[in-house]
Amino acid sequence: MNRFWKAISIATLLLVGIVVAGCSSNKKSSGDAANVTSKPNQAAAKTGNAIGDTAPDFHLASIGGAPISLADLRGQPAVLVFWTAWCPVCKEEAPHFNQLAAQYEPLGVRVLGINIQDSLARTESGIKDFGIRYTIVRDADAGVARLYKVTGTPTIVFLDRQSTVRYFGNELPAAYPARLDALLKEESSAQ
Repeated sequence: MNRFWKAISIATLLLVGIVVAGCSSNKKSSGDAANVTSKPNQAAAKTGNAIGDTAPDFHLASIGGAPISLADLRGQPAVLVFWTAWCPVCKEEAPHFNQLAAQYEPLGVRVLGINIQDSLARTESGIKDFGIRYTIVRDADAGVARLYKVTGTPTIVFLDRQSTVRYFGNELPAAYPARLDALLKEESSAQ
């Protein structure tokens, strides 16, 4: 095998390894409950995915074609779930997000699944296969995933009612009920 093809083969194997590692990442976020209850400094807020940053704006379409933007979520806490139809961890976690949506959407928390780069047919197949029962939008070109610096799936983002990032990680935090309850209380007391 000549040098060129050997280099291409090695680069391809490395890329596949990075993608698989990102999809199956079970790293816990270093965030704790204090991240949810502490109020970020609004004057110093910047756009990004770090705790306290203002979440990047986006405009996507739901599977049914309805437009959804970050502005539509403003005024209520939100949970964003970045996923792909080929990710086994995403499938494993889907029942937990269904439970979260069933429990917290009636209380005012929006749950929004953001499918990354799958075709419409593959997204619809993933929704059916995973049993997803919350709103899904498509990020066909991964532009929103890049804005949020998503490096693996699933990636979960909790936003407060001002769209400030309060949690960012690759798995649903074990203490998510306390985190969401705190965001709901914050919303109630701020109104």
